Amino acid sequence: MMSSGSSTDRGATRRDSSFQPWHFYILLSLAGATGAVIVSRNTHPAALIMLSASIVAAGLVGAALHSAIAGFLGGGSVEKVASGRTRQFLEQEKALVLRSIKELEFDRAMRKVSDQDFAEIGGRLRARALELMQALEGPVEKAPAPAKRTTCASCDAPIDSDARFCKHCGAKL
Repeated sequence: MMSSGSSTDRGATRRDSSFQPWHFYILLSLAGATGAVIVSRNTHPAALIMLSASIVAAGLVGAALHSAIAGFLGGGSVEKVASGRTRQFLEQEKALVLRSIKELEFDRAMRKVSDQDFAEIGGRLRARALELMQALEGPVEKAPAPAKRTTCASCDAPIDSDARFCKHCGAKL
C-alpha cells in the first residue's frame, strides 16, 4: 500500500472536452465510410462492412501517425497537462517508479547494491518520479527534504524515520 504522500486522487481527473486532432481523423474516416457505402450500390453487405472497416482503420492509422509525429516535433515532454488515458498511464508509471525506489532502497540495505550504483540508479529514479509528479500535479515548488535517519536498537543499522521495521535485521521499531 502506498503512503498518502505518493497516492493520487483518481476522482479529480478532468476531461478535456475541446476538439482534439484525433477527432478530425475519426470524423473524416466515418464520413468517408458513409460516402463509400452510399456510392457502392448493389454490393454484398459483408463487402460493405469490410469497406467501412478498412476506411475507419485508415482514419485510426492517420490519428496514430499524427500523434507520433506530434510527439517527435513537440519534444515529447510529460509537462503537458495530462488528461484521460495519458493521465492514467502517468499515474501507473509513477507508482512503478516509486515502487522501484523502495525496492532499490531495500536491496541496498540487504547489500545487494553498491553505494555507487544506489546513488546513480536512485538519482535517475527520483528524477523521473519528480518529473512524473510535476506532470500530474503541476510544478513542485521545492524538492522534499531527505528523510532523517536513525539507527536500529537491535543492530545499529541506519533506518528511515518513517520505517516500521529495520531493513537490515527485520526488528520492529
